[in-house]
Amino acid sequence: MKMNRTVRDFQNALETLLRKKPFEKITVDQICNEALLHRSSFYRYFHDKYDLLEQLINNRLSQLIASAPTENDFIEIAANYLNDNKDIFRHLSADNANSTLYTEMIRITSEVLLKQSEDDQRHGEILKVISNSEDPDLQSYAFAGAIMGCLYWWQSKNYDVPVEEAVEFVRQSVLPFSTNSAN
Repeated sequence: MKMNRTVRDFQNALETLLRKKPFEKITVDQICNEALLHRSSFYRYFHDKYDLLEQLINNRLSQLIASAPTENDFIEIAANYLNDNKDIFRHLSADNANSTLYTEMIRITSEVLLKQSEDDQRHGEILKVISNSEDPDLQSYAFAGAIMGCLYWWQSKNYDVPVEEAVEFVRQSVLPFSTNSAN
């Protein structure tokens, strides 16, 4: 996916701000200042900061999926990405963050999984289950909920659980279900 420089600059600005403060406390003006771009440019590309967040998450998830030859690799790559960017995830799920953001993250993850199940030629087990499901939308939500639940669990443990254990927890939560459902 080719992205123009302005969109990339806004995404990078939001990512930088998320390292420092909760999403709910970030304003469009702060994003524009960090990106060194005008507010009118922001609204040319995004409806609001939630739209920018959705595009940022969609972009990062798509990059991670594209870099992973298998679903097992994706789980490991995603866990390592999360481990390397703990501050961002903490600020997306701050203690006082509203549950709407959590729901939004599940929705975004679900949409990426659904799109990958339609577009991806590799079709790993999870993507096969989604594409073969009678209700692919619901199936992608189920997987997204399991994945996000595992990530929130890891955060609730203050990331004190080693990456390898978190990866194994996600695998046990998602992959056996997909393997059983594919048959």
